[in-house]
Amino acid sequence: MSSTTANHSSLIENWDTETLIIFLRDLDINLDEDDFKILRKQKIDGQIFPDMTERKFMKDGIKREPAMKLEKQAKILKEGTKAFEKGKIKYFWLFPCRIWSIQHFISWSTNKFGPTKRNEAHTVFYNTLYIFRDDPMASQEILEVVRNLLLNKKISGKKGRKPLADTSNLQEEIIEKPASSNISKVLDISTDIPLRSDGTIDILEILKTAVRDFDQGIIALGSSRSYKSSNHLYVNSEHYIKVPRESTYDAEMYRVQVNWLRKIHGYEITGQWHLEQVCDDGDYHHLYCDLTIKKPNSPHLKALLELLATASIPKLNGHFDQVFKYEEQLNPREIWIVHFSRKDSVVSDPYWPCEKLQERGLNVVHFWHDRDFKN
Repeated sequence: MSSTTANHSSLIENWDTETLIIFLRDLDINLDEDDFKILRKQKIDGQIFPDMTERKFMKDGIKREPAMKLEKQAKILKEGTKAFEKGKIKYFWLFPCRIWSIQHFISWSTNKFGPTKRNEAHTVFYNTLYIFRDDPMASQEILEVVRNLLLNKKISGKKGRKPLADTSNLQEEIIEKPASSNISKVLDISTDIPLRSDGTIDILEILKTAVRDFDQGIIALGSSRSYKSSNHLYVNSEHYIKVPRESTYDAEMYRVQVNWLRKIHGYEITGQWHLEQVCDDGDYHHLYCDLTIKKPNSPHLKALLELLATASIPKLNGHFDQVFKYEEQLNPREIWIVHFSRKDSVVSDPYWPCEKLQERGLNVVHFWHDRDFKN
């Protein structure tokens, strides 16, 4: 995921105005620079933002539609502050709504943060659903998913079944047990780890193999559900085409890596590793590395992965530089930019980092695919 999504180590109240703007920009809710200028002028930061309302935003000069969107985000952050500090509420931005479930939430939470308390998982998951249910700006798709999840919760209770949150015991037990050979049935790929001739892990082959196991339907639906605009980039010879967002690819890459490298071979897979750093502007920043691969008994990371989706050249250059901020603290053996793109020329005319960055160890791979993820 992006380096702007907060996790358990980042308290919202500690966000300065620029950190808040970075977070809002990454949500892709079509705010423009005029909106961000007003936030800067009014010095809206993490302490103020959760208490802001549509009326207050409009009083500051923000138009009604963006003011409504900002109030929605303020409400979600305020209602979920406790969960947000633990990183759990990020789940609802990381994964498309069509795959939300209490079981999946508990599994993901346990993989990222360790064993999850049953009551906490239940509270975070369903309280966040109620927020979406009562949100007038929520999409019809989200509302339908939320209603079904809440309905299933009620039906389960009427039948006298165990509360859904209690299934975390089962989830934790499954995740913590050593993986058996049957886990290979979860994947459509070979369970062996590809190695180079010198015996080291072949990260490029791992990425290629993982992408082959991406769920075709999830990626295909990204262009109509979890999407962003290609803007000026040509996709099918047109501008401003809906293409999957980074979170669509991130969720699939994380799923495959956990089921394959973690459950079968015992590797540590970490998503959104929280880093803190004083950057060139002299300010204190929170950074979030998309994905890392590490062998538990090794002092070094095997690889650091930064994902992008249908990115422009300036965006690529920004990540080429950004990834070395992660490298300074994490010291991985290999650094990879993994670019998924629908751009027409990404294969015929790929964009590579300069020789200086390549000499520093930066690796880049571009994956192009069609809308249905068949080619």
